[in-house]
Amino acid sequence: MATKDSFDAFVSIVRDKVNEFSENTDQPNIKIIQNELKDKFAELAKSQGYVSGEEYEALKDLAKRLEQRVSKLEELLEEPKTR
Repeated sequence: MATKDSFDAFVSIVRDKVNEFSENTDQPNIKIIQNELKDKFAELAKSQGYVSGEEYEALKDLAKRLEQRVSKLEELLEEPKTR
């Protein structure tokens, strides 16, 4: 739980700093900094066990396909017992 709290605090601090910084600078520099922060944030999120939405969907699809394969194998294993 402490990890989630510290992660949430980090997100809040970064969000505040980005908003504060973006009010005082020009747009091209903001885009560069946003991209750098996004990369660093993604690394931090992954190190905390989080995944992106795209990764989550891919893992969910993979799990669904694996469940279908396991179900089919279980059915095939049951067929000889019922004969």
